[in-house]
Amino acid sequence: MTRFIPTHALTMTSSPPTPRDFRQEVTDTILRLLEEGTAPWQKPWDATGSLLMPHNPTSGKPYRGGNAMYLLAISMKRGLTDPRWMTYRQAAENGWQVRRGERGTQIEFWDVKPVIGEPPGDDSPEEEMPAQREKRLIHKVYTVFNASQIAGIPAFQAKAHTPFEAVAAGEAILAHCGAEIHHDQIEKAFYLRSQDAIHLPRREFFKDAPGYYGTVLHELAHWTGHPSRLNRPTLTESYRFGDTNYAKEELRAELASVFLAAERGIPHQPERHAAYVASWIKALQGDKNEIFRAAHDAAKATDYLLALERGQNVTHEESRPTSQVARLQQSERSSGPSR
Repeated sequence: MTRFIPTHALTMTSSPPTPRDFRQEVTDTILRLLEEGTAPWQKPWDATGSLLMPHNPTSGKPYRGGNAMYLLAISMKRGLTDPRWMTYRQAAENGWQVRRGERGTQIEFWDVKPVIGEPPGDDSPEEEMPAQREKRLIHKVYTVFNASQIAGIPAFQAKAHTPFEAVAAGEAILAHCGAEIHHDQIEKAFYLRSQDAIHLPRREFFKDAPGYYGTVLHELAHWTGHPSRLNRPTLTESYRFGDTNYAKEELRAELASVFLAAERGIPHQPERHAAYVASWIKALQGDKNEIFRAAHDAAKATDYLLALERGQNVTHEESRPTSQVARLQQSERSSGPSR
């Protein structure tokens, strides 16, 4: 006699849901935009050419690294024009309200916490000091909302920069950087590592000032990677046009020029760099962490040049992480020409 067992009495087993991979989602989103022909950092410009980088209006701070890249990509994908992002709680604390049904966007945050009562293992890196071994990184993911999803927030007003201010800002960076710059080319612009020098066409060969400063900022970003400065492997270990490190270094130089332009109100002409899209795709494919490393290195190059502009003496040692913990925390962190 066959006995039937009610389905509700059966113990159903199923595999746990696959956890979300934040960095893979970020990389996939950016790759899709690149394959469509446009990088997310090529579009966040207003009508005056000023850069609208994602920032938090409650803290007054810009988002940096991979978070900035992801928010730019989401803004471009959804057609958002307001660069302000914040958490639900931050909005509520200011008397603003996230509209019902709105979906947030995730960003990541790394926090360093002390490890209590946990001796270092035998596999701890030799270069770590005991105090550094007693720390661990905590990865957190937060949900933020764009200002366009929030009721009651004042309308966004972008800061306007006059053409004269933009030129003055560009000249200030050039005057204080200390780079060797030669205006001896007809059409090409490049940084030559073997000479530690930048080669550009004469200024009158450029269509306008934004074209000139966008190009020179890109080459200055390469210049920061020299062994005597930031000693960036994507520059120092690139040996020929088209190799993997070359593609990665071009991505870093482009992001740094964008960050510099945003910091100093210099108009940017992204169409000048559209030819690099294929190399950017090559750099990001198969490595979900690369956009975070690239954005971190680009921010570091930007900070280096801005420190020089402010007259600060930046040493080679000060520019490098001092431990594996520091390197992990920041992971959001060719003798031939580099263009």
